[in-house]
Amino acid sequence: MNNRILNKEEIYLRLIEEEYSNQLSRKNPTPDSIMSFKTIFKSKITQIILEETRKPIDFDIKIITSAELEIGLESGYDGTAIYISSENHKSAGELYIISQGSQDIKDWEYNAKSMLAGLNTDQANDNVNFIKALKRRFDLSNQTPIIGLAHSLAHNNNLTSHLVSGSFDELYSVNGAQTNYYQLFSQDISFRNALNRHFSLSKNFQQAIYDLDPSELHDFAQDYYKDKIPVVNQRISTDDPLYALNTARGFFQLGNVQYIDTNPDY
Repeated sequence: MNNRILNKEEIYLRLIEEEYSNQLSRKNPTPDSIMSFKTIFKSKITQIILEETRKPIDFDIKIITSAELEIGLESGYDGTAIYISSENHKSAGELYIISQGSQDIKDWEYNAKSMLAGLNTDQANDNVNFIKALKRRFDLSNQTPIIGLAHSLAHNNNLTSHLVSGSFDELYSVNGAQTNYYQLFSQDISFRNALNRHFSLSKNFQQAIYDLDPSELHDFAQDYYKDKIPVVNQRISTDDPLYALNTARGFFQLGNVQYIDTNPDY
């Protein structure tokens, strides 16, 4: 984070919060609603950077939403991209992806099918599609860092998309829903083959995985992916409802996780 244009955790946290408080409806986005969202959000980004750095703003800020690219309309994936560049900074530019967490019934239906049953990765797939479209839109080089910011379901989408497609250089999440080895088994062919070899699954191994000892699966998944992740920093409140859910069957944690004992009334 030290070499980033935006190099403070406080900025990351505030960007996530601000993006959530200015949600763009994914159901029927109009050109006017998209433009209004982008104008307000760009102003807030500038304000956040100024307040946190106490330095003059010389950044060029561009904002693209998944809705305006018509990505995620079926799966429910919702994301906002912030491309920041500055002639006075040694970095050529940085792309930040803020993926939305659970916001409506479509997201909760996806939660049940994806994270709890491990049968769906459509939102994570659209996260990958969003990043591919952004690389084309901004004509980004492979040296441009891509940083994922997330809360709740969004962490699952960001990290799952990275483990399958190598999407990010850095991930930062607060109270995130962890990735799930059943999801990854259905989507990541290399993980599926490695797990199949290790446990000698039957030919119908798509169902056979559910008969394996969850603790053995958990340990295998953590070991398999430990060297395949970018910089991952997580902040988790021990009072957050997802903290309990993340101990359920299928979930496993990756990265640097810092637990925080927060006020249980908030």
